[in-house]
Amino acid sequence: MTNAVHGKSGVVNIGGVIAEVTTWNMNRTAAADEATSMTSGGYQEFVEGLRGWAGSFTTLVYAAKLGLQNAATFQVGASASTYAPVCTGAIIITDEPIQVDVNGVVQYQYTFTGTGSASIAVA
Repeated sequence: MTNAVHGKSGVVNIGGVIAEVTTWNMNRTAAADEATSMTSGGYQEFVEGLRGWAGSFTTLVYAAKLGLQNAATFQVGASASTYAPVCTGAIIITDEPIQVDVNGVVQYQYTFTGTGSASIAVA
């Protein structure tokens, strides 16, 4: 049996409210801070800097129903019925554009920045 997670059943849990999503993504980053000196032999040298993470998700639920707040707990998992988080962490919503298509439902896309570390389940 595989431990793969299929995207067709994705949900986002913010503050205990589970919202069905149409898409979500997350990007983890690590800064490489320059540490070059005059004794570096003509090559740049770097040290590991701060880490971070950010992402976005699109849902059919408006933020007011999600209990949107300045900082919220973000969990994204496989499905609402067998909820096993793939990613968990604290986020701050930084952008919330609304996408309206003439032939479809209103979708709300939220962009967020993670604060602190993110826990990511490994399949």
